[in-house]
Amino acid sequence: MHCAGILRPASLGALDAAHGEAMWRLHVQACTQLADALLPRMAQAGRGRMVVIGSRVARGVAGRSQYAATKAALASLARSWAAEVVTRGVTVNTISPAATDTGMLTDPARQGTPSRMPPIGRLIRPDEIASLAAYLLSPAAAAITGREIQVCGGTSLAP
Repeated sequence: MHCAGILRPASLGALDAAHGEAMWRLHVQACTQLADALLPRMAQAGRGRMVVIGSRVARGVAGRSQYAATKAALASLARSWAAEVVTRGVTVNTISPAATDTGMLTDPARQGTPSRMPPIGRLIRPDEIASLAAYLLSPAAAAITGREIQVCGGTSLAP
């Protein structure tokens, strides 16, 4: 499971290359290293599960383009990896939550860019993401692979 992330928001004209690189390293490169080391072993063993935590922001949000790009890359990588190991008993899926009540929301580096409250009237709880991840990592989810599952509290319902 790859569940690591930082957000360094910036608008056009103020994009910071170092921040973009840091997000790319943590989100994309770290996950790629895990997948490259573990998925072939899982495939050889004939079983395994990988879950990647993405973000609903991957579809694009003003002021978060660099973050969105890294999270979109994760979803595409996971789907590609799933296609490589699907016939060998291995699944790879992405969970993409909306605003979740984690330390990322209080990170001083994102000050001034509040999260959008989901229509359910509260933030997504970490245990809700963990429950879905536990299911996707279980034998019961053997037929679910290559999917990006949004846990959005109704955010995707808004026009």
